[in-house]
Amino acid sequence: MKLHKNLALGIISGLEAILAKNHNANDVVRRLLKSNSSWGSRDRKTVAKILYDIIRWKRLYLGIVDLEGKNNTNSNWGLIACWMVLNNHQLPDWEVFSKFKADSFKEKHDALIKIRKYKQAIPDWLDEKGVEAFGEAFWEKEINTLNEPAKLVIRVNRLKTTPEKLKYSLHEKYGFNTKGVSELPDALEFETHQSLINIVEYREGHFEIQDGNSQMIAPWLQPKAGEQYFDCCAGAGGKSLHLANLTHDKSQIIAFDIFSSKLAELKRRADRNGIKSIKTYFVNDENKIDKYSGKGNGVLIDAPCSGLGVLKRNPDAKWLMNPNRMKEIQVQQKQILQSYSKLVIPGGKLVYATCSIFPEENRMQVDDFLTSETGKDFTLASDKTYFSQESGYDGFYAALMVKKM
Repeated sequence: MKLHKNLALGIISGLEAILAKNHNANDVVRRLLKSNSSWGSRDRKTVAKILYDIIRWKRLYLGIVDLEGKNNTNSNWGLIACWMVLNNHQLPDWEVFSKFKADSFKEKHDALIKIRKYKQAIPDWLDEKGVEAFGEAFWEKEINTLNEPAKLVIRVNRLKTTPEKLKYSLHEKYGFNTKGVSELPDALEFETHQSLINIVEYREGHFEIQDGNSQMIAPWLQPKAGEQYFDCCAGAGGKSLHLANLTHDKSQIIAFDIFSSKLAELKRRADRNGIKSIKTYFVNDENKIDKYSGKGNGVLIDAPCSGLGVLKRNPDAKWLMNPNRMKEIQVQQKQILQSYSKLVIPGGKLVYATCSIFPEENRMQVDDFLTSETGKDFTLASDKTYFSQESGYDGFYAALMVKKM
């Protein structure tokens, strides 16, 4: 592969935005590709791959080029140089690369990968937390799987088609090979990554892109037609849409969020999916949730979390997160559980979920809630951590609690 200067400069600007300014990697890549419309499809794929690879393996690469702890333009060029050499590409004869001893990169790589925090490219605190929570052997397997890029999985919209029909259509029209997924009746997993947002089936709402383990969460409510459900912290509403599918668009689903832009996106997605049963509710100081108290047959709290279960698709999360930030998030989780649990009717279901695998965000939060004054009205029916090493999908947690009659 020949690295052109304009592509390299684009990668450098992306790295500066992500690593120095702490901007979300997915947003940065999206904006970067959109603002460089002259790049061909191969160039765009190259830029995206190099950026995500460097973000994922940043600590290992910086260790190899002896620039760990230094976030500057020089270190970013070193990251690119390291990626090129380790991927067996010839370094361009540019001045910015002359200061790096590329001949030593592979030897340093072989030495550093004997140390887990470099091999898996994670901060010390995260490695220590993983070992403490799960033990070395289990943590080694889990973080190794979380460092693999995410698989492309979709959830079929049964209001418009079936998995069998869509599977056939994707193959016949586009040559896309997919397969069904055990325990996920609405899922199709792609053999290779594809761009899907411009194909007719996506534009007409025949499917949504949704990770396999993410598709496990909404069914915990065991939703039924004719009942009322609240999706709290709904965001852009992937799980609201799933609930609507599971109830054949014949329940009432109210999606809460504190970000109006995300709810606007949910409305667009619902329209595309042909779903009528979802209503959105923007929560702020004026719009309280009190009027819905005790009216939900089921309440889903997809709580804010560290995001350390979805490193496959958000590798920058391990650099953005830190122990203090995790503690702040746990305070938010406690408050959200206290507030939104009040929406459940007697005999109704409360599902608490995160995209984290760590106990202090998951079972420990549930146990703490159940001993609180509000939580004493609930019993824990079951819970499960969906580890990435068991399925290859993102890491998630779900707990089902039932409100006493």
